[in-house]
Amino acid sequence: MPGMKLSLRDNWIEGDGVRFRGTHPVLEAVLLQERVLVTYDWMSFTRGAAARNLFCYDKSGALVWRAEDIGLGDVDAYTGVLEESPLWVGNFAGFSCRIDEGTGKVVEKRFTK
Repeated sequence: MPGMKLSLRDNWIEGDGVRFRGTHPVLEAVLLQERVLVTYDWMSFTRGAAARNLFCYDKSGALVWRAEDIGLGDVDAYTGVLEESPLWVGNFAGFSCRIDEGTGKVVEKRFTK
């Protein structure tokens, strides 16, 4: 079953039994089965460091994991979900990253630029 983009308004994430407020400005929120993947605006994170702006929540908004970075410093930020199964996300540094859906660990990365 494909993921569903959730509605975003004033950092509220809503749809299909989901309703909670994001902790930063939200770029994208996708419901994948019972998990909500949220990509926050990397500009709202500390400058000069990896943003680690991809978060996974349960449907009630409880944090499940925060994706690790790929070690590229201030250009290391996630841009959104590319594929859902397995989970691949884009990274501003020019990589597609496969993320372990259970832990948020990067299990593979491919340079795409």
